[in-house]
Amino acid sequence: MSHRVASQKRALSSTDLKMLDGLLKEWCESRHCDILGSEAREAARELVMWCEFGVDRPHQLRELLSTL
Repeated sequence: MSHRVASQKRALSSTDLKMLDGLLKEWCESRHCDILGSEAREAARELVMWCEFGVDRPHQLRELLSTL
């Protein structure tokens, strides 16, 4: 990863992590998938990436998750 891209990412707070955890649990329940499974890991990676790059509103993240 280049220094330029890394510098554009923001650090996630404990509040962000709690929100992301809740969204991931919601997503897993709606898709009937195991939160420890590969689908959930991929969704978690995407959630973190989106949040690091500034998408931090739950409704926006839900909308993005719906595309997975």
